[in-house]
Amino acid sequence: LVVDAGDILQGTPVYSIFKGEACYKTAKASGCEATTLGNHELDNDLNNLLTQLAASDMRLLCCNVFYRDSQKPVFAPFHVFKRGGLRIGVIGSIGNEAWEDIDRKIRAPMTQKDQTTAVKETALRIRPYVDLVVVLSHAGIEFDKQLAADVAEVDVLIGGHTHEELHTPLLIMNKPGSGTYDNGLGGTIVVQAGEWGHFLGRLDVTVADDGRIATWSGKLEKVTSEFEHLAPENLAQMVKGYDQRLEKMMSEVIGQTPADLSFPKDLRKKSMLPMGTFTAACMRDAVGSDICIINSGAIRCDIKAGNITRGQIFEALPYDNSVVTFTMTGKALKNMLDIVASKFGDPDGYQLHGLTGALNSPTGKAENILVGGSPIEDTRHYLVSTSSFMANGNIAGDLLFASIEKVEDSGILMRDAAQKWLEKFKTVSDLSVAPVELLKN
Repeated sequence: LVVDAGDILQGTPVYSIFKGEACYKTAKASGCEATTLGNHELDNDLNNLLTQLAASDMRLLCCNVFYRDSQKPVFAPFHVFKRGGLRIGVIGSIGNEAWEDIDRKIRAPMTQKDQTTAVKETALRIRPYVDLVVVLSHAGIEFDKQLAADVAEVDVLIGGHTHEELHTPLLIMNKPGSGTYDNGLGGTIVVQAGEWGHFLGRLDVTVADDGRIATWSGKLEKVTSEFEHLAPENLAQMVKGYDQRLEKMMSEVIGQTPADLSFPKDLRKKSMLPMGTFTAACMRDAVGSDICIINSGAIRCDIKAGNITRGQIFEALPYDNSVVTFTMTGKALKNMLDIVASKFGDPDGYQLHGLTGALNSPTGKAENILVGGSPIEDTRHYLVSTSSFMANGNIAGDLLFASIEKVEDSGILMRDAAQKWLEKFKTVSDLSVAPVELLKN
């Protein structure tokens, strides 16, 4: 039984161009029989997700997301599969923190129930009728361990979101009072298979005649090119077709950079980085704003020195977030920058362009800030651009833009702003020094 723990969608031009069609259809053709709701499944709103699920016939399970008005479940909460003489109840769920990662505007028509509560209720409901209960959890490894300990009715928990490579499955012992069901192990098996399809997680479970788990073992199988010849013909042709449609568009060179536009994962919440500065500069140019601020999570990867292709821009800026401009007074701008200083790294880092000075994190103050080479004037009006994701209130956007006088959504996607900048200027200048210094303890 092949299943997935969410975030099949997003991350590359394959998603940006085909909006999930290619992702789900190839996953389905690869044998995946069920997935759950990851935060990226809703990057292009619920209607797009439902359209792609219907077109691909992919089964998406989620027990803890409901329509806000009717309180009816948006997705089927579980499905029972029959394999090897066993009835396997598979429950889908999204973690509390992963839910918060979804754009507020997109999740507004829906509501999410606490994951542990919803999973326990669903597991208790189906436990008498199945031989195994498996939970697909898009929540992260630490929450998965807690969930496994708290719900004894779950035999196996397959996790995602934090991209852990668990080469050996974990057996998490159930807490006293976590349930009355005894699967013979006294706990729940927890697995997770990394990211980007680099591994296929394998778990083998034997259930004895008395219904208890007799044996279990698992590992991660490295996915390499040596397996490609085993792909069924319909899948091979499907992948080839999508590749051909993408190749011509994505291989086009649209600019160059003499130095790496670096964006290392371990520094994104801690620093302003060249790829962030470049992205913010492109957004400023697209709408003529005085400054630009975006959260680090809006950018997926760096770009190495040399020619820049269209495909690299799509990969680095895959989200369909547009450039939004706020009109703010200098006083409101100062307050915004103080908040940035105090909240940098919590919950995300920020990338800026169009100003110089320093953000003093220990004091929560912006210091010696110049916009266009001049100090900020309290009564002057400034144009501040950001992403539609932050403009909708995410990543402290509700605090940063609490005092505005006008808002305008340009409709220009962030990646389109970057493409237009490269087509206009061709070469990226040296961005190794951040425009604003971040002062820390």
